[in-house]
Amino acid sequence: MALLSASIFRATFALCERRNPPKWLSFTVGDATQLAQPDASFDVVACTQVAEYVPDVGRVLSEAFRVLRQGGLVVLVATDWDALVWHSESPHRMASIMKSWETHCAHPHLPRSLVARLVGAGFRFRDLVVFPILKLQWDDDLYSKGLAGLIREFVGRKNEIPADDLRGWYEEFGLLNEAGHYFFSTNRYIFHGL
Repeated sequence: MALLSASIFRATFALCERRNPPKWLSFTVGDATQLAQPDASFDVVACTQVAEYVPDVGRVLSEAFRVLRQGGLVVLVATDWDALVWHSESPHRMASIMKSWETHCAHPHLPRSLVARLVGAGFRFRDLVVFPILKLQWDDDLYSKGLAGLIREFVGRKNEIPADDLRGWYEEFGLLNEAGHYFFSTNRYIFHGL
């Protein structure tokens, strides 16, 4: 499992500052299992693509519950990495690389258990929305190409997949795009609790 480094935290903070947030919006970088906020201090708690990376996801949810006011809303966004679909002419290679990628987070299938975890933390489950991401092009400005780069770097550092296989996996997307056969799809699962 890869945990966020101090340099990533600093880069995240710098990015937030560069975006020049409005005066009514404040941000801080911290530990999701130990929020530095008083009890019942927020009307809404949003946790987007965070909980799946924290080993003690129960603690993340209990902290969200603690800082949320009575009647407030929690919004959790998570990915089930089995829901990622990429077309490949080499499905075995694709499966090997995706299996290696799963270890990049503590809970690669968190949406499957998130309703029970929310209820266990004291929330009342309200609903679930699925936000699909579908790409039919391999382009520098699109999510799927950026994700492929992250996967290539992470899996490459693990040295589980031969370098030629990893290179072929990444290069295949451009070839599929040129042939009009590129396909990428994944889902974001958005949970609401009260």
